[in-house]
Amino acid sequence: MSNMRTEGAHHAVIYARVSSRQQEEEGFSIPAQLKLLRDYASQSGLAVKQEFVDVETAKATGRPGFAEMVDFLADHADRCRIILVEKTDRLYRNLRDYVTLDELDIEIRFVKENFVLSDDSRSTEKFMHGIKVLMAKNYVDNLSEETSKGMREKAEQGIWPSFAPLGYLNVDTNGKRHIVLDPETAPLIRRLFELYATGDYSLLEVTRQINEEGLSNRISKRPVTKSAVHKILSNPIYYGDFMWDGKTYEGSHTPLVSKGLWDTVQSVMNRNGNRRTRHQKHWWAFQGLVSCDHCGCALVAEKKKGKYVYYHCTGNKGKCGEPWVREEELSQQFGDVLRDLHFEPEILEWVRDTLRASHVDEKEFHDKVVAELQKRYQKLQDRIDAMYVDKLDGSISGAYFDEKSAEWRKEQADTRRRIEIHEQANQSYIEEGIQLLELADKSYDLYTAQSPEEQRRLLNCVVSHATWGNGSLSPVYRPPFDLIAHSNREYACNHKGSDDFEAQKQNWLPGAGNCENFSTRFTFTPESLKRRAKHGVAKECREPYRHPLTLAYEFQELLEAGVVNNRAEIARHCGLSRARVTQVMKLLHLPDEIREYVISLPPGEQQLYSGRRLRNIVALANERAQVDGFEELQNEMG
Repeated sequence: MSNMRTEGAHHAVIYARVSSRQQEEEGFSIPAQLKLLRDYASQSGLAVKQEFVDVETAKATGRPGFAEMVDFLADHADRCRIILVEKTDRLYRNLRDYVTLDELDIEIRFVKENFVLSDDSRSTEKFMHGIKVLMAKNYVDNLSEETSKGMREKAEQGIWPSFAPLGYLNVDTNGKRHIVLDPETAPLIRRLFELYATGDYSLLEVTRQINEEGLSNRISKRPVTKSAVHKILSNPIYYGDFMWDGKTYEGSHTPLVSKGLWDTVQSVMNRNGNRRTRHQKHWWAFQGLVSCDHCGCALVAEKKKGKYVYYHCTGNKGKCGEPWVREEELSQQFGDVLRDLHFEPEILEWVRDTLRASHVDEKEFHDKVVAELQKRYQKLQDRIDAMYVDKLDGSISGAYFDEKSAEWRKEQADTRRRIEIHEQANQSYIEEGIQLLELADKSYDLYTAQSPEEQRRLLNCVVSHATWGNGSLSPVYRPPFDLIAHSNREYACNHKGSDDFEAQKQNWLPGAGNCENFSTRFTFTPESLKRRAKHGVAKECREPYRHPLTLAYEFQELLEAGVVNNRAEIARHCGLSRARVTQVMKLLHLPDEIREYVISLPPGEQQLYSGRRLRNIVALANERAQVDGFEELQNEMG
């Protein structure tokens, strides 16, 4: 054994490490360390048994070279007992490394420091060595602290401080690292948001679709997973904000999607997450769209003789005498429903021109509101910039800056969202209106030429639901298709067989019979408020169905935009009582998830969640109780 110990006293291992490219440039390169240690071993008569190298940071334990060296020394405890290393901070980066080597009972020679640590070292030498180990650990902690501080400073300036998410690239401009849109993946990420926002795809389906279109991970080049897609769709960085160290910051990078689109995706995601689904063996074109006119139960489909599809009442409320109906008969009557939306060419062109003319007033209103909102946004930014300078000068504390800047950035985000809504409304007001008219006009031709799946998709766009009774289908149109169908039917009744163009035009003008002006279906403006008050068409009893929650949002927008000063003015202009306006606006106290769910429903389903029922939810003690109460309401309605 003594011979083996003597042999071990002449055998050594070498350990070299660098933690960054900068250290290599400053003279800490691996070749330089190895040359120094090899020369020392030769001059000291030591036989080098093994060399171990690490070229990565040693802030955390688990360095591969260090771990291999520890295993080697443990396996060759009697043959090799010496470590040659340049200096203390090349060997240790934390206290655990120090304890690990101390337990091996070995000798460590720090060549550049001309110091040897062993069991024979004096207590003062061991004490000084311990101080050096603590200094090495302090260096790592300080480096980590400075890095975190630098990242936080970048976040406060609106710069994403880390690796760019999919859809963006990291670039350096004037010495500053920031993110820009990736020309290859950004369009695919935007496409991902647009697909999911339609509500026609589950997460799994949209993941498959976007992978087929070419989206893949940046490094592995593998298709993105369902969980990765969920993270992308939930990440606020894509509309301009980002989370860092538990706080939300407004980014200076270019948004990939609008805040409105991102909000729509969150609403769809919440709805899909709460949806209770059941696997269906067969797909039926009209199931879930039609209910029985006698008892209110749903119509379900069955296949007879292997090829004929019949619909019948479920009879959940007792035996129902409504006869079964063939799918072909329902399909034909749904076609007639769409035929009612057809325009005469002259009327369609006239309505197009009228919409374009009405756009002038709408544009003036939107431009005025956007200008005021932009002033507010810039004022908040000026406050943040000025306070940031005060923070750097030491005039205010960092905690106070964080508190106030977070408050103002949240207000900026709300202001930006409202600007975005108005700008989108301003841009899409005419085009979307005309597209809706053209869709209505062509809906019958589109319906007859489509597959059953596409027919159902078109019907979902035009009709919220329908009832079947006594051999007749009664649809409930979605706005504004309800107005178009009503006007066409009224004209057909009053002017049957007439080609009088002026008579047809009167059908779309204010005060003509029971048909209200098409333009009253658009968002409130100062002009439309006056018009509503004058003609009395703004009263809820005269409006096409508008859910109280929708009215609450519109009333709030009027107040925030400065169109009206208080609820009393809303009540006066809209022909409502002040108590009714207050009652409606109380619905804004519902939790976000409830409001978003109700607003996302078709009008026919919205009516199930009446203002009275929702006010009962608002009256509950706290948000948790309100959510539980809403779930109970859903269970009651089945």
